[in-house]
Amino acid sequence: MSKARDIASAAPAPSTVSATELGYLDGVSSGIQTQIDGKTAKNTLTTTGDIYYASSANTPARLGIGSNGNVLTVASGVPSWAAPAGGGKVLQVVMGTTTTGVANSTTTFEDTNLTASITPSSATSKVLVMAMKGSISKTAANAVNEIQFRLMRGATEIGGRVSGLYTNTAIINAQTAAIYNYLDEPATTSSTTYKTQFRNTNNSAAVACQNNSEQSTIILMEIGA
Repeated sequence: MSKARDIASAAPAPSTVSATELGYLDGVSSGIQTQIDGKTAKNTLTTTGDIYYASSANTPARLGIGSNGNVLTVASGVPSWAAPAGGGKVLQVVMGTTTTGVANSTTTFEDTNLTASITPSSATSKVLVMAMKGSISKTAANAVNEIQFRLMRGATEIGGRVSGLYTNTAIINAQTAAIYNYLDEPATTSSTTYKTQFRNTNNSAAVACQNNSEQSTIILMEIGA
């Protein structure tokens, strides 16, 4: 009786093992323990989204699930999760608009009502600010009326000031549009507000934005480092 099934048929089975169970051993190779040892325990993975990888030859290991938006990469010879490379790519775009007219008859900067906020995904990102002021104007006054703009990040002035309209003669109701572009480095991942302000640089004559409810637009683009 060289086979397990013959043994199972010829002798009473132990009380804890049935003849059928002994029969299962028939034909099993001597390498069964090696096969069993090669199985990876299910409890290696603990969280939905975990994956297996080989930390060394014949050594399975767990790579925990990454964060939303992460990509699978390789670091020091093993797989890992990381944020996608930004590399000059546009990561997000935010736009703000206004059609609310506003006038200023002083040399003090006042808000133009044009504003937008963005939350950078990385502190190394840059923010490209593109503002278009619709229907800016000056009233008839002396010969040196000038409407000047500046860009604000929160309470901080950034970029150089620009003049949107200037005349050296007292003409009536001069009107045009103005464009302001600036590449900022806010160095933050907190919500950041940008806005434009304006003034008359020389006298008390009125200068204005968004005349006749014409639209002004500000676009914020996060650029990956």
